[in-house]
Amino acid sequence: MKYVHFQRGRYVVRVTVPLELRGIIGKRELIAPLNADKRLAERAAHGVINGFLATIDDAHAKFAATRPTITSAAKAHYQAELEADDRERAGSGSTAVADTQALFAPRRASLLRLVAAGRIDGDEAEALIGYAADDLAAKGIAPALPRADLLRALAEVQLDAFARFDERNKGVIVPGEPKSALLTAPEPPAPMAAQDRGTGTTLVDVLTAFHKERTAGARNLADKTMSEHKVAVRMFNEFMDGVLPVRSITRADILAYKGALLQTPNRYAARFPGLTLPQAIKANGKREKPVPTLDPKTINLKWLSHLSSIFKWGANNGHVDVNPAAGIRVDEGKGYKEPTRVPFTQDDLKAIFSNELFKHPARYETPQWALLLALYSGARSSSEIARIRLVDIYEEQSVPVINLSLASKNVRSKRIVPVHDDLIRLGFLTYVDKLRGKGNERLFPDWEPEDKINRWFLRTYKPLVGINDDRKVFHSFRHTLKTALARYGVNRDVSDLITGHADQSVGGIYIGDAAVTMVQAMSDGINRIGFKLPITRLDHKSSQK
Repeated sequence: MKYVHFQRGRYVVRVTVPLELRGIIGKRELIAPLNADKRLAERAAHGVINGFLATIDDAHAKFAATRPTITSAAKAHYQAELEADDRERAGSGSTAVADTQALFAPRRASLLRLVAAGRIDGDEAEALIGYAADDLAAKGIAPALPRADLLRALAEVQLDAFARFDERNKGVIVPGEPKSALLTAPEPPAPMAAQDRGTGTTLVDVLTAFHKERTAGARNLADKTMSEHKVAVRMFNEFMDGVLPVRSITRADILAYKGALLQTPNRYAARFPGLTLPQAIKANGKREKPVPTLDPKTINLKWLSHLSSIFKWGANNGHVDVNPAAGIRVDEGKGYKEPTRVPFTQDDLKAIFSNELFKHPARYETPQWALLLALYSGARSSSEIARIRLVDIYEEQSVPVINLSLASKNVRSKRIVPVHDDLIRLGFLTYVDKLRGKGNERLFPDWEPEDKINRWFLRTYKPLVGINDDRKVFHSFRHTLKTALARYGVNRDVSDLITGHADQSVGGIYIGDAAVTMVQAMSDGINRIGFKLPITRLDHKSSQK
């Protein structure tokens, strides 16, 4: 692999820095050690190499920004002409200057003729304005342009200088505006570097304090939420090109960040390993088929919302005066939108569960139970199922339940869900006992260190069974349960308790005139549902109820 070398018993990445960029990067070579194992080293090398090449690419951009442009050269010549005129007037008097500049009339006429004709080259052009190009070159501020292009630009500017001379001769106090666009073009604003923002408490410091408070005592903040907070801060710091004092961050910064998020490729850290957010945007723009960018809803609900929450806590606790991210959202528009997620149809369920994979319930492992639990529990995501521990499965008031308290993110999501009779018929509780006998702690011990089932379902199993609708994803199992609860006439209060749309902290609920316990009501409600799954062990008569 290019840039990867084996040295002293281990692999390293070495990328030579071009000579003209060494002053910017501060190094002759970018070096990073890798693993001694070739396979692991090659896997890690991609991200390291991408990062090094992006660093060099950024340095090229900075180098190009410091090089003279046709605009900067034009402005430099214009200013030099006005300053020379000032000196001449101070030494000779305005009358003598006017007499001298009268001699410039033939030169002005010739420049006007050449500019109008579009031909600024050859001996005549050199005689009229070539001295200005040579002067810029001597000062090191001549842009890298063809000589003819530079002479044309300087000729236009010289005509504006002549106009200022005329105004001065007539005693005009307020000079007119230049006509050349080269002189009126605004200079691009220089980005404020992180080191220019001063020092003090950073956004990272605020987040650390925020998490410490939110997890103090017996309170719990979901690991997923904490992880997303950290990612939100990392993404913002990447955009700002450094870790900044929180008090230096302005509303304009957040608005600019929102604009960048709209250009950010989805899952950029995984798709463009080793690249920062701005670098990933740039790399994605160079692709023949760019990766889809972040969805506005995701930007609002995750990255801007998390950032605002952190700033809000910081403002409430004296780390910053105001929340600069308050109210900043991507306008998603109004009106009807096609749903992005839809439930599975009965035909979909038949396709999913009639596959050979579900033929022998006694052999069910993670893939089978994960999909069945997703359907019968209304879990919000595959990761919620992945976090279920064996101690979370027990009997409550003689009803087998799954406690999703630790698996869920917020108060209402922290709930227990009765185990559906169909799962019991298929042997779910027997499977749980078998895992306990082996000394396992988790329901899905092989589902680590990452959520593999969601990827397997979307990329492999769903296409295998012929479901090609992009709106039908793992989360569609939850939509399917919610739809079934309504279709089978389950009381709305009970349905909300099952799916986590209501707080289960209440001691009981009322169904009609009879007071019943929450768990009993939920069990009765969820067991009304019959999904008519094409699995042999299920009694379809009882399932169809």
